Amino acid sequence: MTLSQENVQPDRNDVFSSAELRDLTRRSSGLALGRATVHALLYAITVAGAFAVDTWWAYAVGWTLAAFVVASLHNVLHCAAHGTFMSTHRGNRIAGQLSGTVLLMNSALYRVFHMHHHRNTHTVDDPEPDGSITTLGQYVLAMLNIEYFLGFLRMSAASVQHRYPYFVTTERARSAIRRDTWILLTWILAVTVLTVLWPLVMLTLYIAPACIAWVINNFAIMPEHYYAERSDNPWRNTNSVYTRSKWFGFLNWNTNYHAEHHLYPGIPAWNLHEVSKRVRHHLACTETSYFRFHARVLSDIVSGRAKAEEVEVEEGRTTTFYYPLRKAE
Repeated sequence: MTLSQENVQPDRNDVFSSAELRDLTRRSSGLALGRATVHALLYAITVAGAFAVDTWWAYAVGWTLAAFVVASLHNVLHCAAHGTFMSTHRGNRIAGQLSGTVLLMNSALYRVFHMHHHRNTHTVDDPEPDGSITTLGQYVLAMLNIEYFLGFLRMSAASVQHRYPYFVTTERARSAIRRDTWILLTWILAVTVLTVLWPLVMLTLYIAPACIAWVINNFAIMPEHYYAERSDNPWRNTNSVYTRSKWFGFLNWNTNYHAEHHLYPGIPAWNLHEVSKRVRHHLACTETSYFRFHARVLSDIVSGRAKAEEVEVEEGRTTTFYYPLRKAE
């Protein structure tokens, strides 16, 4: 990972002209739906291939390939939360609800959580948990992404009783979260019934790819702020991964350009590579490969560097997705 201590960061408002920003921030529902259609076709081909070959290895390959497409839905959810996926508010809301529901994520809850993260990145009010991974067991648990998954399900279920985490502060947000909770519960009921009726079909169509997708999702998410500076400076508190894998970038909606996204969150994902051309050399923390990042994490754990260099979490900063939940007044 490249970590520069001396590069000078410009004012982000001076990097692009007003005309350039207008072009870069232009939404396109057609482009979004076109790319999503390609993703859907890839998913259909992999699942159909597994059923056609009908052997254990074909199912294993089909589940894994389909999981990459399912994992990409988290990035659709992310883009929709910013209002950059579709060109209309309703389009973004529906895209967020569809993608989030498939992942068993409450779209409205994620949107409030993620906007709070952007306003408070790597500060004491950041809702994304802080902390270092110092053991192999912690790394395995982090990769399984169980706490993130269960933490959001817990918050969704609590909304039925009008209990919410600290970052949900308005009645409008609470109402939207409750609405999406009922959508989520309806989906879970439907999946349960279909699984009882056709267990092997549902295992291949949905359950196995969705479970694997959560691991793939965290493989890509973990580098976003890990090793970055704990400060409110967007040039230094977020990482970008400049992977050479074009298909991975395509499937993940260019979210590897994460520092660029934090600098200009209103720019759609498909334009972030253009942003990168202007800002890349000013960024403090970048990586050339997801595998290289994870190799560094594992090397630090095994060598003991992770434990020796562990930074104490700032007092008041959360270290878990299991936030205290309070009754809305």
